[in-house]
Amino acid sequence: MKKNIIFCFLLLVSLKSYSQDKNAIKNGKFNISLHYIGNNRNNNFVSENYNGIAGLDAKYKIYNNHNFSIQAGLGLDYFEGRENDFQFKLENSLMITPNIGIFLEGNKVFHPFINLGFSLFTAKYQPQQSSVFDPFDPIFGPTPSLLSYNFDSFSINPGLQLYINEKIYFQTDYKYLPIESNINVHLFSIGFGLNF
Repeated sequence: MKKNIIFCFLLLVSLKSYSQDKNAIKNGKFNISLHYIGNNRNNNFVSENYNGIAGLDAKYKIYNNHNFSIQAGLGLDYFEGRENDFQFKLENSLMITPNIGIFLEGNKVFHPFINLGFSLFTAKYQPQQSSVFDPFDPIFGPTPSLLSYNFDSFSINPGLQLYINEKIYFQTDYKYLPIESNINVHLFSIGFGLNF
């Protein structure tokens, strides 16, 4: 997890240093939004075992003109492990998504966008003791160990920003993660943001 956070931080620093080029950007601005994220049930491990709680998106315009802008950012989404059966106990998880996107800015109120990113999501769980003894089963060790499985994936994220005034906007978006051939995660979010 520390490596993922360091990687995302270095990515943002490198984009910030690129953005200092006067030819690359006319008017640098930050966007930050807080949102609720919903997880659509889709008969796979991620959607059946996690509830979306909240998320935070931070973006920086690396290029803009009158019609569109290119923004690089970092998304953080917090998921709570659902209570399922007695075979394992899920830990809560944080999904980290560095991304880059195109925002249409011809209209002062409506700003549709599409982001492409890479979502880093790790499911951590602790096997529970079984009542039937099997010496070859790993859960019969002295203490159950914490196991993990990575569901890292590319992400496609279309959405819409609706500006209430020059600084505050309402945002809704959809995020699609094609993790594996039979795991397609669909996330929906709604929230408010600040442009500064």
